[in-house]
Amino acid sequence: MKKVLEVIKKVLIWVGTVFVAIFAVLFVKERDCRVEPDNDTTTEEINEKSEKKREEAIERISNADARSVCESYGSVCDAINDGKERFRRRCERTDN
Repeated sequence: MKKVLEVIKKVLIWVGTVFVAIFAVLFVKERDCRVEPDNDTTTEEINEKSEKKREEAIERISNADARSVCESYGSVCDAINDGKERFRRRCERTDN
């Protein structure tokens, strides 16, 4: 009977340890989620600013021509030139 009580005691200690660990993890997670911002900006102000920036970006994109946008990315120009060169080589082979 004494050994049975010792086994039950050990099992309860392990269950308690697991319960405390889970509780501690959940408590720390919940506490991290409640970090308050240091500055006084509100969500509404941030949304207004982002909406203005979004509208400005849409306006700039619609006013820009496609060639200048593509040329601003060097890899795009390289890919276009590589494609042209492959096409020229392919055409040379069919001319013979």
